[in-house]
This record gives sequence, structure tokens and C-alpha cells, in this order.
Amino acid sequence: MFTTGCRFCPAQLHQAANERLDEWVWLDEAGSPVGDDPDLPPDPYGHLADLAGMCERAHRQSRRGAEPTWLYHAAVREYSSLKVRLEFGGTFHTHRPLHLPPPYPGPVPEHCGWPAWLRPSGWQCRQCHIKIAAPVEVAS
Repeated sequence: MFTTGCRFCPAQLHQAANERLDEWVWLDEAGSPVGDDPDLPPDPYGHLADLAGMCERAHRQSRRGAEPTWLYHAAVREYSSLKVRLEFGGTFHTHRPLHLPPPYPGPVPEHCGWPAWLRPSGWQCRQCHIKIAAPVEVAS
């Protein structure tokens, strides 16, 4: 079985068949096609609350005449980007392989002028989507 690392996280991936969609998917050791993003803090909502507190303290000081510092502007940028990411559910990723498996070594059937697509259920035409009988290799 071909295994490779995920390009977004340290998980080891293997290819498996998704019977419902009739396509190949990449799964981690736990059998999940998705993983948590490693660049997020362990508690992103707690970090968001901490950033909000930092921004509020700096905002109160600026109302009293203090100039906002570069740290205030950095905290506002980080708060905004993290807030949008959490609101849109961007705290995980779909696993993608770091390296692709070697190509299919046997003969590939053609249909509609295109090479067929190897699905978990068998060969399928890329254009008209009909199932194709796999070519039979003749032993000499």
C-alpha cells in the first residue's frame, strides 16, 4: 500500500475507496479525510477572546489620547483574520498527498478518444461516463 505525508499537516496518508462517491480519497491513520490546521492555537476561540481584550484595552487608551502602537495594529489584523477564518469554518483542511502514487502500470482502455478513468468500481469513460470492461492481458 502506498503511503505519503499530507502537504498541510504531519499526518501519514493512504488511499482508500469511497464507495458512496465511487472515487479514491486520501485518509489519515484514523481514517479521516480531513485534519486540523496546524497553524491554529490549541484553543482558537480562547485566543480570539485574548486578542479582543488586547484590542479593547488599546482602544480605551487611544480614547484618552495615547497613540496606538504597532502591537495594537498587529493584534487587530490577527483578530480580524482569525475571526473571519473561524466564522467561515476554516479551521481544518482536506488532506492532500505530498507525493502521488506511481501510475497504473497496465494497459489503459480508451473510449470516446480519451483514456479511461480507474474508479473503485472499475474503468469508466471520462466523457460519457459508461463503465468499460478492463482490457485482458494475454500471457505469452
